[in-house]
Amino acid sequence: MTEKDNLFLQKIRFLAGDNSYFGELAGIAKEMGGQDLTIFVNSSDHLFRIFFSVIVAFCRFKESGHFETFDAVRSENILSKIRQVNSDSVIFLDRIEYLSIDLQSEILELIERGYFESRRILLIAGSETSLEESHEKGKISAKLAFRLGLVKLNILSLNEIKGGATSLAWILLNDANIHSCKDIKGFSESALEKIQNHFWKTGVFELKSVVDFAVSVCESEYISVENLPLGKADSGDVNEAVFNSLGDDKSMKTALDSFKRYYVTKILEENGNNQTKAAKVLGLQRTYVSRLLNELQIR
Repeated sequence: MTEKDNLFLQKIRFLAGDNSYFGELAGIAKEMGGQDLTIFVNSSDHLFRIFFSVIVAFCRFKESGHFETFDAVRSENILSKIRQVNSDSVIFLDRIEYLSIDLQSEILELIERGYFESRRILLIAGSETSLEESHEKGKISAKLAFRLGLVKLNILSLNEIKGGATSLAWILLNDANIHSCKDIKGFSESALEKIQNHFWKTGVFELKSVVDFAVSVCESEYISVENLPLGKADSGDVNEAVFNSLGDDKSMKTALDSFKRYYVTKILEENGNNQTKAAKVLGLQRTYVSRLLNELQIR
């Protein structure tokens, strides 16, 4: 794996954490990393799909292989790019249901004539929906659906995993501490309860945005309910708006800045653009809010 892959792996170590479902996924990933058949993984959460694929790649090659990702929605020259991937790699082809039928046929041909296997390349196909549903809607051809169905896995959404949100929140807190050079020790009991009971409309992306924001505004050792942007401005709506505004730059830094900008603007509007009132709602000092407005270029 490249240095970038190793850094990314740190973000998904929760799969081997103390949550029983995540631990089970880590075991499945290790088993799948040891075989050569194309893998199909579906989940409504994009980050879960890619997290699982990275774990498979790490289990398969440790430090010696490569992990390449392709999004079928951006399918221009995708076959030529796939052919340029080096041997001893894992290719994650996400949202395969968006490939044209012609491109699906070409991918199927590569699979059937052993192109990937001969180069020790493991292909993982990702999808937002199940194979059966994609096939019924005419998004995936019958032949490709059959080949992908030989080794398949459905990953639950964050809302379906018992204790999933709180387990993941602790790991995301650690990452946020590192990136923001803070040392926040944890969450209050009421904050954890709020996280666990919240419906995470956009899954892991939303939870990460919430934790990152909470860390950025928290001024004590523990994140409180007041630090969580889960109040009047519904976080699902916030994150959907952020997601739609990112354009081609979908880095976490850009996403977090966009999230902060949207949320702070929303709170300001709800309080008549009164910074003192907004600061109280946000649980921040008035001077920090002023600095935040300048940093985020909010006028």
